[in-house]
Amino acid sequence: MRSSVSYILSSSTSEPNMSHPDYEQYSHDHAALLVLVRHIGSQLNPNTFLKFFDRISKVSKVKITDSTGQVRSILIRYVKAYPVENNDWGDFQTHRRLLGLISLGKYDSQQELNEVCRVHESLKVKYNTTLFDSTCILFGLTKETTPEPEGSIDSTSETTLETFTTPSNFKTRALFYDETSPCVDLETQLNEFINSLFWVLESKRLERSREKLERVSLLLAPFEKKDFVGLDMESRNNKKRCTGRMTKHLGDLCLQAGLLAESLAYYTQAAETLKSVNDWLWLGAAYEGLSAASALVLYPEMQRHVPLQRNASLQEGSPRKSSQTPSISTVANRKLVANTLAPEDISKRYREAIIHYSKYQNAGIIETEASFKAARIAVEQNHALQAASFLQNVVYINLALSEQEKIQRFETLADLYTQIGFQRKAALCLRLAATRYVSPQNPAPNWSRCYTLMLQCLPGHHLSLDPVEMRASNQGWPALQIQLLQELVVAARRTGHSALATRHMTFLLQTMWPHLSPTEQKELAVQLQSLSAQCEGSPVPLVLDSGLVVPPANLTDIPICAAFTPKDLQPHLRPRRIESLKEDIGPFLFTPIHFGGGSLERKQNKENSKMDFLWVENEVCEVHLKLVNPLPFEQKVSNMRLLTAGVVFESVPETVVLPPDVPTSVTLSGWARESGELELSGYSTHALGVKSNCRLRHMPPTSNFPPFYKVEVVPSLPILQVTTSLPQSASFSNFHDDNIVTSASISLYHGESAHCTVTLTNTGQVPIEMLEVEVNSILDPCLQNQVFKWDNDEVQQQLPIQPNESITVTLYLHAVANFLAPNMPVSPSIPHEMSSGVFSSMSASLPPGSSLPSRFNSSFRSSNSGQSSIAGGLTALFQQQPTSSSIEGQLRLRYSGSAGLEADYCRICSVFFMIEMMPSLHVTNWDVLPAETSTQFYLVLDVANLTSHEMELQYTPTKTMLIEGQESCRVPIPVDRCPLSKLSGLYEEESKEFDGKSNVDVNEICSEHITDLVNLRWSVLSTDSEGVASLKGISLTSSMLDIVRMSPLDWEVKVNGGVVKAQEEVTCEAGDCLELEMSIENSLEEAINQLTLSVQFYQDYENGTTNYKMETRLAMAGAPKKTLPSLEPKVKINHECNVIFFMPGLYKLDIQCCAPESNIDSGANLVQMGHVWRFTPSISIHVL
Repeated sequence: MRSSVSYILSSSTSEPNMSHPDYEQYSHDHAALLVLVRHIGSQLNPNTFLKFFDRISKVSKVKITDSTGQVRSILIRYVKAYPVENNDWGDFQTHRRLLGLISLGKYDSQQELNEVCRVHESLKVKYNTTLFDSTCILFGLTKETTPEPEGSIDSTSETTLETFTTPSNFKTRALFYDETSPCVDLETQLNEFINSLFWVLESKRLERSREKLERVSLLLAPFEKKDFVGLDMESRNNKKRCTGRMTKHLGDLCLQAGLLAESLAYYTQAAETLKSVNDWLWLGAAYEGLSAASALVLYPEMQRHVPLQRNASLQEGSPRKSSQTPSISTVANRKLVANTLAPEDISKRYREAIIHYSKYQNAGIIETEASFKAARIAVEQNHALQAASFLQNVVYINLALSEQEKIQRFETLADLYTQIGFQRKAALCLRLAATRYVSPQNPAPNWSRCYTLMLQCLPGHHLSLDPVEMRASNQGWPALQIQLLQELVVAARRTGHSALATRHMTFLLQTMWPHLSPTEQKELAVQLQSLSAQCEGSPVPLVLDSGLVVPPANLTDIPICAAFTPKDLQPHLRPRRIESLKEDIGPFLFTPIHFGGGSLERKQNKENSKMDFLWVENEVCEVHLKLVNPLPFEQKVSNMRLLTAGVVFESVPETVVLPPDVPTSVTLSGWARESGELELSGYSTHALGVKSNCRLRHMPPTSNFPPFYKVEVVPSLPILQVTTSLPQSASFSNFHDDNIVTSASISLYHGESAHCTVTLTNTGQVPIEMLEVEVNSILDPCLQNQVFKWDNDEVQQQLPIQPNESITVTLYLHAVANFLAPNMPVSPSIPHEMSSGVFSSMSASLPPGSSLPSRFNSSFRSSNSGQSSIAGGLTALFQQQPTSSSIEGQLRLRYSGSAGLEADYCRICSVFFMIEMMPSLHVTNWDVLPAETSTQFYLVLDVANLTSHEMELQYTPTKTMLIEGQESCRVPIPVDRCPLSKLSGLYEEESKEFDGKSNVDVNEICSEHITDLVNLRWSVLSTDSEGVASLKGISLTSSMLDIVRMSPLDWEVKVNGGVVKAQEEVTCEAGDCLELEMSIENSLEEAINQLTLSVQFYQDYENGTTNYKMETRLAMAGAPKKTLPSLEPKVKINHECNVIFFMPGLYKLDIQCCAPESNIDSGANLVQMGHVWRFTPSISIHVL
């Protein structure tokens, strides 16, 4: 836009020049009357002046009726200062003339009043060449009387009469007010003042309009006076020049006087005349006046102050309006007023005017102001690119301006660039203006204003004071942003706002950390330390005097958080839900429909943030962090605390010293002071002198942290501390549980018992009101109850356990084992492992071909060869050292109390028990023998001492025996026979089909009978260990069963009329006749069919040989056998016979009853085919 002939028509730089540009001018100001409002004197408060200036400025448009009755709209522009040099350009453009003067002052004395009047008069003299009228507003004291001040042209309508008077030479209208009064007639007085200005202006206009254009004088710009010296002013071109300039001057006067149509006509006529004589400067002024008048017609409501809007679009139509189409009223106004330019022509004429101005060096300020006015019209027209073109021209104009004027130019450029959405250029201008405020050429540096402008240019560089918004947007140019932020830090520090300097440096490190080199990171960190030493940084918003709020900045990258992990409580402290019976809540209805969109995503987010464990109220909660120091020097981080929301949480401060580039683990802890949902949102630090709240949602995206972690806090629960009276176990083998808090171990011999005292101490803050004790192991429940026993009633009686109180629980331990030979089947109630690997090893240790004698076919009445086989087996048994076995168990304690119990939560802790069981004694063989009486039998046992110590064995209440270590002995134990009352259940059962069940049942009943009656109490003398060996699981053959159980038949035998007693020997002589009488009674509840009673004599030589061939030794009279078809219950039958012995000797009588094989209809389980019942013991008859 600048012409190449810019300086051709210009005079030298020594000519008068407008050196005070007015960047705030609008095109509408061409039609305004310029009025100066000055603050005079030292008594008036500046704020009061500003208040009244704003009030005066509102009287900016006055309706005045002229002499013809036409109503004119007169515009007024008020300024606080106006240079006299600019007043000299009043002939060139009349709106530059200062027409009115309003001064405001305050006085407290006559002397001060005189001084205020003197200053006002000096201002009148200063602008006397153009000044039409003036007024002085004086603030003083109010009195009741009102003498009229001398020399005053008018007086106020208020009753504010002063005792002080204005000087006699004061010829100005004075308005007296009280500073605190409402000044109700101020606007009326101002209207009168404007009216006086208008009529003077109107008279001037009429005077000029009556002049003949052929005889008018040449109007000159200040710098043109030298150019026309000595020229022929009567030439045709000069006459046209004079006519054109005067016509343009009349257009200015008409525009100020409110005659828009006349001004447009004058401007159009002047432009044609001036263009013909190439008077470029005044032609430009004519074009500018034409454009200003047209803009006033088209845009009468164009505002002076346009609200700033952020809009990054560069398209036309973006800055302020939604459409650039002229409104209906605009088109109508244009049609009503002739010669009005079209909207698009206004910009063209302004462009031409600026080009003409650019040809003159001394018209640089005129060109600058015209560019700003053209830009504002383009903004009003919504033409962003046209406005940018005019503003760009301002940058290229080279003017000799002061620093303050340069600052104003850049600020005005920034304001207009902002209005059209050119944010980057606006930011650049603001930054240049800020640097001018503190440049070395500026005699009065203003760091505060520099800082304010720096803040305003942040959005243009895609910078936001909110670090969260800044990191989320990730836009802009990092290098430029870093430089700008560093300048902002310097400006804040030089302003004296140490807190702001620290905040901005923290913001720089937080948002620009990834874009800084390691060297820059170190240097800026050191700078931050230096700044924070003057004012510590804190994570709170800072409010500036302007009302701007600076959000908090946090050092999330110093140190870097590599991990943030809430930790579960220790296993034995974790709350467990108390299982309750399920309530019937109706049928379960399945639907595959997920209500609401994105349910899967919400579920995943919930799973990521919601922890699957619980914390407890008033108990320590921990979060593990892994921190990395990115700085090349050691860094101390203090006052680290957890940031929480939800329930009240008391955090414990931590301090850590972080070495460079080495991950360091830190544990932050605290207490939740109430139950509910706790939200862990991050942690706080104090590093480099800055307190920071590092929240997870503000962490870098690479950290992959959720916005927060949620942990459910349950009500308070007690804490149980457990100790035992036994030594702890060295290790846990294969029965390990996380809930184990302590352990206990003990060694017991098989059959030995012991007790363990478990002490329970409540170390929590609430009482224990519920305590459940149970034992878990891999054992069968029946066997487990034999190994571990306790009294649950005793435990419940000791509840509740108050805080810091203790109770004891006694746990009884017993080493259960199978004491019978290993190759014999054991009871199903004893698991195979409890027959102890000890026994299995002993069985496997026997040499090939040797085995323990079978209890089914062995008898202690056997030959020596049988006994030698037993001895051989025992030798192999003792040679093999058996290994001990162990039992592992877990004593589980489930407890709760107080609010935690009401919420159905409890805790579980466990004590690990290891019982080492060592072999004590072993029953290697057994047999049963008839006793001297029919109610008893002898249980003969081979007992082996498997210990290496001497053992005392008590096998009856009154009989004991010592067994050396690794030795065995044989003991007979009298035992009562199994009564029929125990077998009555079997006799009552009926079965049509025999399946062998009776033998098993009888065997079990008899085995239990022996187990209940026989207790082998042993004690190891050297270790004071004692115990009881059980015969549980002992197995009996059929022949043994006949001896062990009572016969179903009750026998009574008489010889020669006398009842034969047990162990009683009958004596007679050879040839005597003995009368035998036998009676049998059925003791069962049912009949026995086909029973055969037989009587037989034999001789026992006691060498294993018996002789049943008695035909030559005796003779019997009577039937030796008797068959009974049926023997009813409780029915007794008799049988008699006689016998004569031929030869002396020792004879034995065998009386027996048998059921034949054909007896298959019997319903009694005990009565089986071919079964024989004998009268025991056999009757001995000694024949002399």
